[in-house]
Parts: sequence; structure tokens; C-alpha cells
Amino acid sequence: MSPYLVLPLLFVITLIQTTLLPIFLPGPVRPDLMLMVVVGWGVVHGEGQAALWGLAGGLMLDLFSGAPFGLHALSLGAIGWVADTLQTNFFRSNLLVPLATIFIATLLYHIGQAAVLQLLGYTINWAFYIFNVVLPTAILNTALMPFVYWILRRLDRVVRPRLTW
Repeated sequence: MSPYLVLPLLFVITLIQTTLLPIFLPGPVRPDLMLMVVVGWGVVHGEGQAALWGLAGGLMLDLFSGAPFGLHALSLGAIGWVADTLQTNFFRSNLLVPLATIFIATLLYHIGQAAVLQLLGYTINWAFYIFNVVLPTAILNTALMPFVYWILRRLDRVVRPRLTW
């Protein structure tokens, strides 16, 4: 997909995730829109694009967050690479693949980021964090993933080059 379409799309997702969602959904549990889009695009389209989407979207999230710079970019880039790999190994129209992928990706994303923050000296209450933030967020992302997946499949049909005679 053209970077002229991807970068504005990722920027809008970043703005929604960092400005609107905290207003409408106060508290620690919010959907990770960028994570869902990166995983969904990796499962739908593949071809290495989700890793690039993850890096670009992660850099945008890093610019808007107070976390150490690069934390989101590295996390989302790695998860995008895994999602790209899954697209080549599984049948992409099976809805269970993106649901399982987003659940596991959410767990890895949040636990990985918390582990890096703890290595940098931040104090993490692991029991509270896993049971009150990570698991509810993983369930919420999994519940919303069919809608994101449907939108991304439609987008893929529009932008994927068609074979013609």
C-alpha cells in the first residue's frame, strides 16, 4: 500500500488512540487501535508490510507518549513481523486466526513493555498490572478485532493489485 495512504491513516489512528480514547474511556483499559491495525494488516495482507506499519505507527505513538522513545516502535514492529509471518502460514479468511493473534499479541505487547520499563527502573506491580490491565485489554481487543479485521479486509480488496488478462 502506498505510504501516501498509510502514514495519514496511522496518524489518524495515533490521534484517536492518544487523544480521544483517554477522554471517552478513562481508566487503564482501552483498546489498542494501533496494535489491532498492525496485527490485522499482517494477517490480511502480509508481505512484510505490517512490520513497517508497526514501526511507523509505533514511532508516532512514541511521539505522543511519555514512555521511553522507541518502546512502542520496537514492540509494534516485532509484533507486525510475527503477524506477517502468520499470514504466510495460515489461511487468512479464518476469523479465529486474527482473534487468537490479537489476544496473544496484546499479552506480549503489554508484558514486554512492562518488562522493559522495569529494566529501566520503573516499579511494576505485576499481579495488579496483569489482572487489571493486560487481561481486560486483551479481552477488549479480541472483542473489537472482528470489526477492525473486516475493515482491513475491505481496504485490502481496494488497494491490492488485481490480476487482469
